[in-house]
Amino acid sequence: MIFVAAILTPKLTPASAPVLTQIPIVAGTITRLLVWFPPGQNGLAHIKLLYGLQQLFPSNEQADFAGGDVLIEWDEDIVIDTPPLLLTAVTYNQDDTYDHTITVHVVMQPATGQQTANQVIQQVFASQAGG
Repeated sequence: MIFVAAILTPKLTPASAPVLTQIPIVAGTITRLLVWFPPGQNGLAHIKLLYGLQQLFPSNEQADFAGGDVLIEWDEDIVIDTPPLLLTAVTYNQDDTYDHTITVHVVMQPATGQQTANQVIQQVFASQAGG
């Protein structure tokens, strides 16, 4: 399964008051992540990803991702099996002229077992509804 979030961060959004965007996922294993910074961002838009209160990406908590016309992608093997079944994108934007959008793709292998496609879809809807 692939979960996609296009995260718009307004100009002059400070790191001290970032935009928090929830990315609903399902129970399973995160196997790959992709973060796309379109051309023109010039390293002014920043993102980090959390699970609960724990920063997952990048691994060092003092850091975040930034770029322009760059795709950052890597393989993972992180099991997410307890609520909350969502990641939180924390973004800020130092640009004083333009809003910027960062796109995140989360590739997951759903938890093993006898789950049907309908059960997985119900999990996705429940997590999007906050349940």
